[in-house]
Amino acid sequence: MSEHRYQEILTRLRDNGRVSVTPLAQLLSVSEETIRRDLKELEQSGMLRRIYGGAVPPRLDVERPVTERGKVNVRGKARVAELALSLVEDGMSVFIDSGTTTVAFARRLVGRNVTVTTNSIDIALLLGTSVTRVNLTPGMLRGKDNALVGYETLSYARRFFYDAAFMGIAACDLNHGWMDYEEHESNLRGVLKLQTRLSVILADIDKFGREAYLNTFPITEKVTVVCDRAPPAPFKEIFAEHDIEIIHP
Repeated sequence: MSEHRYQEILTRLRDNGRVSVTPLAQLLSVSEETIRRDLKELEQSGMLRRIYGGAVPPRLDVERPVTERGKVNVRGKARVAELALSLVEDGMSVFIDSGTTTVAFARRLVGRNVTVTTNSIDIALLLGTSVTRVNLTPGMLRGKDNALVGYETLSYARRFFYDAAFMGIAACDLNHGWMDYEEHESNLRGVLKLQTRLSVILADIDKFGREAYLNTFPITEKVTVVCDRAPPAPFKEIFAEHDIEIIHP
């Protein structure tokens, strides 16, 4: 029942640009307290932003702090990480960019015979003594998630060619494709796409049907998509039409 309410709330938010607690409670035949709890859950998933008496769409140019994102769909991200591990073979050279899902994936690499390049200080520290080698990019420190970003990061990433690049993503929209909140992520992922044999997007189910601020890849881009559940039907249809590999349970 909650999933049904969530979908109804998001549909009305998308159509009207705003929703209010009282009309939603009347429409869905539940208490206003139930609607407030629903709005809180949807806000924690990044689907909307609560205001007095209701909710509005989230800001597209601001990403929530990593401490908050790390608490959302923890099981889903762990499942994505587990499935993505099937793409890693001994002796590979891989790039792992910053993000909560990529950190979950990095944990799965402990003890593996791989060379990891990353712009995430957290991932570098996690794997520093437990894989064959770790290369940490230079760059400007972004304190909110301990990522190194900027021109030097891009320049360093361009110096190498990787067997696989494992990338997080902020959102996937049917019209705007794969999206990010900041140019740093978007630009780095664009560079990695050109510098690797296999481009892998790690996307838990919450990423689908959302928008962010920047277009990173068209939805038709040739990538391998790893999800914790099957993407919604419209996305699956587009992926199938363009022969895009999807890995999910």
